[in-house]
Amino acid sequence: MKGLNKDEVAMTLVRLLEAYTPPGSEPKLHGILRDLCGGLGFEECRVDGVGNFLASYGDGETMILASHLDTIPGRLEVSYDGEVVKGRGAVDAKGPLLSYILGASMAMKYVKDLRVVVAGLVREELDGAGARHLVEAGIRADHVLVGEPTGLGVAIAYRGSITAEARSSARGGHSSAPYVGESALDRMLEFLNEFRFKFRGIGYEQITSAITMLSSGDWPSKLPEEAKAHLNLRFPRSHDLEQLLGELRKLAERYNIELRIIDVTQPVEAGLSAPIIRALIRGCLRAGLKPKIVKKTGTSDMNILVRLTGSIAAFGPGDSRFAHTGHEAIAVQEIIKASEIISAALQELARLR
Repeated sequence: MKGLNKDEVAMTLVRLLEAYTPPGSEPKLHGILRDLCGGLGFEECRVDGVGNFLASYGDGETMILASHLDTIPGRLEVSYDGEVVKGRGAVDAKGPLLSYILGASMAMKYVKDLRVVVAGLVREELDGAGARHLVEAGIRADHVLVGEPTGLGVAIAYRGSITAEARSSARGGHSSAPYVGESALDRMLEFLNEFRFKFRGIGYEQITSAITMLSSGDWPSKLPEEAKAHLNLRFPRSHDLEQLLGELRKLAERYNIELRIIDVTQPVEAGLSAPIIRALIRGCLRAGLKPKIVKKTGTSDMNILVRLTGSIAAFGPGDSRFAHTGHEAIAVQEIIKASEIISAALQELARLR
């Protein structure tokens, strides 16, 4: 893969995408990644206790380049037209993962006194189990870069997230006389309407809400006795997690809704003086790209891995607007440019020490 031939990079990504890996299926990639990283000269390739793939070389301060192996469920046809690769995971996040592998291999002969670890993590799209395992296992990291589609921008922040399941129950009744019966769906819809109105922000700095799943009813002429919905809130550091949880629970109580909190993730924001951010900015300049600082509206493994070190950021090729859609596609030249920037950033990080 010397010189990063465009077609070779594209076909490598195609191979990664053809392994369909929703959460729980990540081992399909282990052999492919072992062959790829072994062929590129990584000194050690291994799989840890939860299925994370780790390829490393060097000694000294530890730099972890972490992306994820899993994708959301839903197969997409994989294709390459000479410029763009399409397929589930092209953007989120096998394209970024490939750029990390290639960038690390390009820097290998130039970087001294730095241990570089490329980590392909599991279950990012479900519960962050791969990232949590690194934290709970006490893995040492002086610097962390998280592979996500940032459009080659340096992402210093992600919002926090609250995911919950809401349930309502009612006595039901016949649809011909709804004024006599009681509908669990009506109650749920009233709750959801106020939920959306209360948390109706737009953009990074505000609280936003989404209803991602809704189910109710078992017969066309019967008022539903049960209703269930899945909800998600996203919020920046300027809002307190416990206060938001309290507001959400009070709202549920008002409508007699049973609320179960599924997942809570704190927001994260790194300082611009962090060594990895300075190195990445210099890496962009060395690669001929004007650095762009961004704050992301979603969440990622960066929200978890910040517990390892404050020298952390997210970076990668790809347009995040295509993530989790049926139109995932990435330009191969953008993967190559990302690889060059990562290689330059690793060299800059070694010099900053």
